[in-house]
Amino acid sequence: MHHQALEHVDFLCSSEVARKTFALQWSVPLGSARGKNDRNGLSPLHAELAQRGGGGRDAKDFAYALDELGVRRSIRLGTHFLHIDALGLPEALLPALSLCADVIRDPNITPEHLKSAKLLVNQGRRSIEDDPGELARDHLRRLHAPPPFDRGAYGCEEVVEAANPEVMLEDWANWSGHRGGRVVVAGKLDAKRVVEHLQSECQRMTWSNRTLDPLALEAPHDPVKKFIERPLAQVHLVWAWSAPTLHDRHRAAWQVLSRILGASGSGRLFYEVRQKRSLCYAVGGGWAPSDDFGRFMVSAGTTPDRATETVRVVEEVMQGIQKDRPGEEEIARAKEGVLSALTLRRESTAARAGVLGNHFTTYGEVWDPKKEVRSIVEVDQAAIDAALSEWAPGMPWAVALGATNPFSDTVT
Repeated sequence: MHHQALEHVDFLCSSEVARKTFALQWSVPLGSARGKNDRNGLSPLHAELAQRGGGGRDAKDFAYALDELGVRRSIRLGTHFLHIDALGLPEALLPALSLCADVIRDPNITPEHLKSAKLLVNQGRRSIEDDPGELARDHLRRLHAPPPFDRGAYGCEEVVEAANPEVMLEDWANWSGHRGGRVVVAGKLDAKRVVEHLQSECQRMTWSNRTLDPLALEAPHDPVKKFIERPLAQVHLVWAWSAPTLHDRHRAAWQVLSRILGASGSGRLFYEVRQKRSLCYAVGGGWAPSDDFGRFMVSAGTTPDRATETVRVVEEVMQGIQKDRPGEEEIARAKEGVLSALTLRRESTAARAGVLGNHFTTYGEVWDPKKEVRSIVEVDQAAIDAALSEWAPGMPWAVALGATNPFSDTVT
């Protein structure tokens, strides 16, 4: 693992000669939670526009240039960053890096492209109404996530409609030029050559002298349960309990607890709700932390006549973890599952690049997989008890979407 602080971006790499591919992730601080509410909608537009090329190439030329290199690419919008991902054979790495730099340096933001991007963003927002599970999760996020993390993937429709090319170009230059971006490469590569090539590309960019500020967390919303009536055959249920962040000192124990409660077929939720009572076909959940706030998420889908009992059992399982603490056998089984997942995650070049970047952004240090494995191996009953002693599940935020209200005294 290698880290090098360049003038305005952090370069991280995991060089492995045995790999047959490279994975590149260039992240610019244009995430959905950045800025005030007057830009809540600009980030998803940027995610669409970034697929339309840059550096003088139109969308077709940009796609053809990557195709000729045999590079798979994608654009992803996150909370903190907009990610440009590329995956290909080692000989295509440096040309792919230049193509990504073209998009960041000179994005193809025109009235025609912006019009198309608006249509796609608005279409994505409206399509949520046709996906009951996604719609329930969207309502839950707005209920429990503290601002600015309660913003949706498609932003505010009024902000999207009001955007023009001048606003978009200014916003892109303002945020992409901040210090705080990162470039991550994993796989078969020559780190020295990549750094030299990256520095030459970055020297052609216009940078702001401002360092990216941490996001300011507003006060969280109070717990509430909400019912949304829809004429559906199933009731879609989602919950969120407050839980520790990624910086919690019991982080390794929480990874194991997540599997014990719901992140596997041997978890308590799966057994109690599905296997023992046959209340629903699919149920699951897990610890879903960020470096800003933490939550434990659960989802289930059931028939209207069994929805109320499903709610009762799920909440009993979550509350019951305090009295019915996991034993050594349950902990050992969960640890094996976590360790297997860590191993599988390292097998993918793209996943390895993602983990390397996310870990550095969260902890300010280079990811050490051996250290992470060791922390899981060391989790024992005392560690689980210590984590649970500092956590009270409390009241959840919850959403039910369907024909029957399984909650009492809820907001409708």
